[in-house]
Amino acid sequence: MQTLEAGGQAHPEIDRQLAEAIDPWLEHMRWRPDFEKWRNGRLWQETKQKRTLEILRLFISVAGKDRTLKGLRVLDLGCGMGGLSVALAREGAVVQPYDYNPAYCRITRLRGQRYDLQLSPVNGGGEHLPFEGSFFDIIVCMDVLEHVQRPQDLLAEANRCLKPGGLLYITAINRFAFNDPHYHVRGVNWLPRPLATPYLKLTRRFKDNSRFSDRQTLEEMHYFRYGQLPKLAARYGFSKTLEMGELEWGLTAAPSTARTKLNSAKGWKAKVAGALQKSGLLGPLYRLYRFAYKGTYQLLMVKPV
Repeated sequence: MQTLEAGGQAHPEIDRQLAEAIDPWLEHMRWRPDFEKWRNGRLWQETKQKRTLEILRLFISVAGKDRTLKGLRVLDLGCGMGGLSVALAREGAVVQPYDYNPAYCRITRLRGQRYDLQLSPVNGGGEHLPFEGSFFDIIVCMDVLEHVQRPQDLLAEANRCLKPGGLLYITAINRFAFNDPHYHVRGVNWLPRPLATPYLKLTRRFKDNSRFSDRQTLEEMHYFRYGQLPKLAARYGFSKTLEMGELEWGLTAAPSTARTKLNSAKGWKAKVAGALQKSGLLGPLYRLYRFAYKGTYQLLMVKPV
């Protein structure tokens, strides 16, 4: 059993309730050879958020603001099982969890109670947010855009609820992702959509919708080509869109406070990346990878002041 990080208190009854609430939502993934390790990660999701918190600080820095999350009003739009909401609250952010699934709202509330955090998740859809305008400093929307009925309405609502100069950190699935992020099947997104479902059935990764009525088929989800996203963001009020990979590899201008993967890489990776950068091939190769292989785009959208 994993123990709480420093600053937490033991709540064995809450841990038990959390496991009982989470386990039914994991059963369909028992095909994973690492299922028990993966399950433990879900049970202790709040302790696995270091990377996401680093990305948020990087985005804040790129936007020319103080890197701290303390005191910022953050909407966790599509909070899922609450791992990020709890991690943000423990960083001192003022967090509002929000999710379409009422069971996930309960899980998020329980997870917060592990740390004596009184989170108040709100249940609702992403296209109609029940919050006043210009209220949040940051909106985090991870693994949500592909699931909503109208992605454009979500973007419009996010823009409305952000303060001027506010930041939207949003993820989107690549239409040509080689390894599908939902079904974990290689090559399915390189097929025409009418062939995708038969292919998934052959691989036995087709999800049974009879048990969970809100589960979507691949055809029902919204995947995007990268070129579509900045245009879509601009249409719904965002002044600019930055992509995490370009920031990491130094392909987009960023403040000196934002370390890039290229600058922090070591050994042969640093040598190869440096050689590609000098030859002018780093940018084209990365963009080819982003177009035809990368699974998920991590995007910063900025509301104009």
